[in-house]
Amino acid sequence: MRSRRSIAGATAILTALGVSAVTAPVAEAAPALPPGFVLTDTPTGQPAGELTDVAYLPDGSVLTTGRQGSVRWTPKGGQPTEIASLPVYTGGSLGLTSIAVAPDYATSRTIYTARALSTGGSERAFRVSRWQVQGTDAPTGLTDEKPVLQIPSNSDSRGIQDIAVDSSGGILWIAVGDNAADQAPEAATKDTVDKFALRALDPGQPTGKILRVTTTGAGDSGNPFYDRDAPDSWRSRNFLSGLRDPRIALDQRGGVVVTDNGWAARDEVNVALPGQNLKWPCWEGNGKTPGYRDLTECGGVPNTAPLTETARQTNGGLLGGVFYAGTSYPEGYRARHFVADRSAGTLSTLRFDSTGQVVDQPAVLASEIGNPTALTTAPNGDIVLADASTSSLRRLSYRPANKPPVASFDTSFDPGLRAVWFDAKASTDPDFDDLVYEWDFGDGATGTGSLVPHVYSPGTQQVTVTLTTRDVHGVTTSTTQFVIPDTAGPTVTTSSPGPDARFTASEPITLTAEASDPSDGLLTVAWRAEKVTCPNQDSCTTTQLRTGSGQIFSLNYPSENDSKVVITAYASNSSGVVGRARYIALPRLARVWIAGSRETRFDVGRGQGQALNRLVTVGSLVSITAPSTTFDGARFTRWTDNSSLEPERHFLVPPAGMQVRADYQSPIEKRYAEDAALRTTLGAATGIEIIEDGLHWQPYANGRLYWTQAYGVRAISGEILAKYVALGAHSFLGAPSTDELATRMNNGRYQDFAGGPTTGTGSIYWTPGTGAVAIYGGIRAKWAEAGGEAGPLGVPTTDEVSTPDGLGRVNHFHYNNASIYWTAATGAHFIMGRIREKWGSLGWETYFGYPTTDEMIAPDGVGRYNHFSGNGSIYWTPSTDAREIHGSIRDRYKALGWQDGLGYPATDETWVPGNTGKFNHFRQGTTDHSIYWRLGTNEAWEVKGAIRQRWEALGWERSYLGFPTSGENDTTTGKRSDFQYGYITYDRMTGAVEDHRY
Repeated sequence: MRSRRSIAGATAILTALGVSAVTAPVAEAAPALPPGFVLTDTPTGQPAGELTDVAYLPDGSVLTTGRQGSVRWTPKGGQPTEIASLPVYTGGSLGLTSIAVAPDYATSRTIYTARALSTGGSERAFRVSRWQVQGTDAPTGLTDEKPVLQIPSNSDSRGIQDIAVDSSGGILWIAVGDNAADQAPEAATKDTVDKFALRALDPGQPTGKILRVTTTGAGDSGNPFYDRDAPDSWRSRNFLSGLRDPRIALDQRGGVVVTDNGWAARDEVNVALPGQNLKWPCWEGNGKTPGYRDLTECGGVPNTAPLTETARQTNGGLLGGVFYAGTSYPEGYRARHFVADRSAGTLSTLRFDSTGQVVDQPAVLASEIGNPTALTTAPNGDIVLADASTSSLRRLSYRPANKPPVASFDTSFDPGLRAVWFDAKASTDPDFDDLVYEWDFGDGATGTGSLVPHVYSPGTQQVTVTLTTRDVHGVTTSTTQFVIPDTAGPTVTTSSPGPDARFTASEPITLTAEASDPSDGLLTVAWRAEKVTCPNQDSCTTTQLRTGSGQIFSLNYPSENDSKVVITAYASNSSGVVGRARYIALPRLARVWIAGSRETRFDVGRGQGQALNRLVTVGSLVSITAPSTTFDGARFTRWTDNSSLEPERHFLVPPAGMQVRADYQSPIEKRYAEDAALRTTLGAATGIEIIEDGLHWQPYANGRLYWTQAYGVRAISGEILAKYVALGAHSFLGAPSTDELATRMNNGRYQDFAGGPTTGTGSIYWTPGTGAVAIYGGIRAKWAEAGGEAGPLGVPTTDEVSTPDGLGRVNHFHYNNASIYWTAATGAHFIMGRIREKWGSLGWETYFGYPTTDEMIAPDGVGRYNHFSGNGSIYWTPSTDAREIHGSIRDRYKALGWQDGLGYPATDETWVPGNTGKFNHFRQGTTDHSIYWRLGTNEAWEVKGAIRQRWEALGWERSYLGFPTSGENDTTTGKRSDFQYGYITYDRMTGAVEDHRY
């Protein structure tokens, strides 16, 4: 079980008389660690290179998994044994990958596993299973497998990578890799990458996801895409998409941390938010991926930035995200998340706040730590990594903060045989370390073990017995007792509330005791009461509460959580031999459940445990502070159970327990709650608020609400919503930037949008006649430049659609028979009225190309025109109507100064009879001009005024002169135009016009 909270229960610490502590030297560890830190190793029994995961049991023992299917159990201080060998498929990197322990394991004996297995022939699948652990104390086997879910396998890589159980025990978190084929990024192209990885983007597919399911495998009703009509669908199970090789960590304060191993350059750490898509395979971290970035499917996919990213090591892999909740580490390492890189062999820390903002970027704490495949926490909160290279569990401890063990033992006598049994089970370690027990029996003999007998030789009188306990750091503690082998010594008997009694905070505890000795008779009883506090994921502390003497002893039960009271009654005879009796007073527990209406991280007072769903002492004081803002930006509003508006609260735990819920209100929820008309329009919510692409949205029966930082909360419904969804919703047009508004005409409605990755700013307009149509990008920008719906084009009447040649895009509009056309080469330009009709009659863009200008007003203020990419133009005046001009004739027209040179075209470009050339006639005031082009040439020439009249009278190009071969040129006496076979002159003094042969 990777990176989840420890569920190991606190064990009792029983102190004894005459304790002394000595620190023994410990050899320096090989890894590179900060001063004071050490790694201590525990064997798992898994073959080298096979260890995949680890999970602590409540008694501090551990279960580990091996890739080949082995499940092994290692007791505290003992040797590992295999309890199960599960059938697995081990192709590639597959096998038995993860294990998780149910929070109620002590009573349910339930665990979960994730593995790959063959399903017949060459088929294989990934399966999460629920098991019952056999054995009453020590696990001896697994039985009663119940599959939770199963996913078909596509390749031999990245299947179900990790599983975790939340503190309620009712929800499983399952990390699923993309299951695409492995390949080298340096050689990747769009034609060679495995497109199966694209399924990671699809919420309806199981791979590349964090799934959130019940213990039966159905989707949880709080999931972002949950469908109550299809709870077993992958959409209903999906919580987070767009992952390649994920691992998960449940922060006991709230929230889920996801590490994801990249492919080419980056690994990343994220806080899981419902409905998010982290965009693998199009992106990893903040960079686009080789090959995939060139796919059409990735062309319009925007990135979702990670919480933080790190450079990827060769064959590396980021894992962990474990939160350190203990107090043993120095202050600078507390309240941080720990991540490991399995290839680099490093352990790093990072810190982020309750709003999901990184406070401290990842920094390497330790290196050369092996090949970590999983991270978890020891019962005292120490970080523990599963090292595949040595198949050992490596616990990171801070040696200066290590607490010495508590040495204590009891004796039982058989005076006739002079035998004494020495029992050290009352010895404990505050840090939950395994202990070694060493005995000096006072007669020169020694022994080891927690329960040992010793027979003294005849004549042995009083001896001093010494027990020395040694923890894994070499710290020793010793305690002594006097023993007279041939006498039992003092006997202490107590009357108490009984072993099943439980106490609330401040409740009185009363005990009575009597002590006697075979030689000394009745003895005086002395008392000592100690409070033993073992916070969840922290070391234990022992505090003396009070002492006393006499037959009766009483005190009130402490108010702290995670505490028990050890009351020792003892008496000493005249020889100094001590007899004792102990009573352990346990708390009456009730469950306190702390939750938020949204994913957030609570601050639970120190000493009260960090977990949000746990048993605490009835009558104890609990202090909680709700963060003002959740990970997704929602703000605290009140506590549901008492309606308090203060984020900090304190309460005494009642016998029935407490369910404490902090309500958070996102901007979406706030607007919905405060706007009655909006509630009537939208109806009831049909799903939870989802976070995608930097925006939030929530579905309702009749619409949606969207929130962005830039535009706040906007509603969308009706036919505009239907069009929006049909186009791809926010992934295409972005979030709404306005509510639905009224148009200026035709009883229409419209809504503007922030813009998607390929569209730019957009709008959807609706009128009764057109329905809902969309306009966006360059066309919309041009339309807005022209005045939008208030301008000469009016509202759009069609969607933006592709032109027949596939090169352009177009929207048509209500006013003036207008359209806007766009191509990458020309940009967007509008064309309307008679010019547009003329262009259409010519075959639209297939003949003239696309507009390269808007419809423009000519400098003289009379005419209007559009130029086109096919070297053409269309001009319009009230007297000439719309006329086209193109090619060489247009080139000459341009050279002459457009309409300033010849006036406006009065004809379209027209073939002469016999199709040997083309012409346009022009009108300039009351004067007509022409430009002619002859077939086989690449130039056109103008014929103007009086010269044109003579040429016309001769029969145009059919006359003896033929086609013009020059423009009209100045002479000393007037003007001259040349033709194929002659020329025409004009005398400015006489007005004479004459034609001549050469």
